[in-house]
Amino acid sequence: MNIIFFTSSHKIGLTGQLTEQALTFSKTSAADFTFLSGEKEQFPGLFNRLGRAEIPYATIVGMDDHADYGRLLTEFDSLVEATSPDWVTVHTNWQLAIAATARLLAKKKSRILYIMHGYRHNHRFRSIIARLLIGTALLLFADKVITPCTFLKKKFGFLGNKTEVIFIGEDDALFDSHAMPEFHGTKRLLFPGEFRAGKNQEMLIRAIKRYIEASGDNDIELYLPGKGELLEKCKVLSRELGLQNKIHFPGFINRTEMLNLYLTCQYALVSSNVETFGHCIVEPFILGRVVITRHVGVADDIIRHGENGFFFNAENDLVDLLLKILPDQPLCTKVADNARNERDQFRWKNICQQHFDLIYNK
Repeated sequence: MNIIFFTSSHKIGLTGQLTEQALTFSKTSAADFTFLSGEKEQFPGLFNRLGRAEIPYATIVGMDDHADYGRLLTEFDSLVEATSPDWVTVHTNWQLAIAATARLLAKKKSRILYIMHGYRHNHRFRSIIARLLIGTALLLFADKVITPCTFLKKKFGFLGNKTEVIFIGEDDALFDSHAMPEFHGTKRLLFPGEFRAGKNQEMLIRAIKRYIEASGDNDIELYLPGKGELLEKCKVLSRELGLQNKIHFPGFINRTEMLNLYLTCQYALVSSNVETFGHCIVEPFILGRVVITRHVGVADDIIRHGENGFFFNAENDLVDLLLKILPDQPLCTKVADNARNERDQFRWKNICQQHFDLIYNK
């Protein structure tokens, strides 16, 4: 079986996430992959990783810039002729358009797998139009569609049996033998995310203030890494509430710094209105942190309230939940252990096997 697998995204180029997936896929003998991207990379060293692993990859200059469609189609068509793929796996609408057009021109009709990552979900009205347009294109041109959680599958329910849910894998570094959290001493909570409408960091800041007032427990800290247009507003709110020593804003941090911050904290909060997957849910879950989240993204697929995490809906629910669970060290220990024990479902090895079991082998 031959597969062309796109490993880049719009304006980004080769991504870290798809590099990890490519490295895992390359170890299988079930198929011959050609990994395709534009010439850019999300951060330095990704192409070197593919090269050191002697993975077959191709680059087409400008593939991720959404311009010069005719040239890109010609170069992609040449790759199709050279590899004669059974499947072409795409991640963006631009890639879908190129793959679908190339299929019309090709003698051998490869099947197209579309892996969905979003649908303009940060914009209430644009998302409706985007779902209609994307859904129509998938009905016409995609043979199978993967969504990373049931929430997103339901948003495109009209695709029916064409859609499968397969989670996104996570970095190997998260699965190392990291120490489990200890629930005595300072309570440290974390929510990484861009400071923009819909992430609701202000809710978390107010909830911490209300928890302190209701419990008398002042031994608590909230870490909010990230950047964005609402960052300064959140800093002002924390000062107005007298929490400048309790709410920390580390700014934009790299992956290693993010991992270290996770390991410093015992709890992860997720206050987003929408997550189409939710690395901010899965990463602390893998690390055995207590995840306290709204019903977004992959949360409903993996969290069982009170067993391996907790759900809340609004600010009042969150305050009540914090008052209940933060003093209960045995409960927190049990929940953290249960989450850590279920982490293997997010290993790339298992994720890639599902691709073959549910998609490529059919």
